Amino acid sequence: MNFDFSDDQKMLRDQARKFLSEKCTTKTVRKVFESEAGLDRGLWKQIAEMGWHGTAIPEEFGGLGLGYLELCVIAEELGRALAPVPFSSTVYLFAEAVLAAGTQEQKQKYLSKIASGELIGTFARAEGPGAVTPKSVRTTFKGGKLSGKKIAVVDGADADFAVVLARANDEPGER
Repeated sequence: MNFDFSDDQKMLRDQARKFLSEKCTTKTVRKVFESEAGLDRGLWKQIAEMGWHGTAIPEEFGGLGLGYLELCVIAEELGRALAPVPFSSTVYLFAEAVLAAGTQEQKQKYLSKIASGELIGTFARAEGPGAVTPKSVRTTFKGGKLSGKKIAVVDGADADFAVVLARANDEPGER
């Protein structure tokens, strides 16, 4: 059994590594971490232009329609470079939540904006220490209003949108 990457995946990895070594130097990363910016918006836009935001988003929603293994190849290189961008919160958390639980209209609206780099998203689920379980969710969605508190929301300060785990009709769900 061959566990190595395919030639296409190796080419994607090499392309990502070369791009990030040029655009995301240690100096670039340090500058962002020492500022109050939180992220490098220029790098975020350039990564979107490379198509990486839409790696695992289906083509019908503006993505590349590749798989999760290709997404992992890109993620590994972003991690190697310590890229100061909200990739994990937007692409792994927000996009996957929309794909799994969003309506067709929500998928059309949000996934294409993720793929183009127009939108930063996140997923807000934890309310305190410990595992998130159906009984531990206290945030509510009633009458069109969300009430409650979420903690440790990755890239929450930079996000344009969030999927929030909340109780609606006394049942946990996403709205």
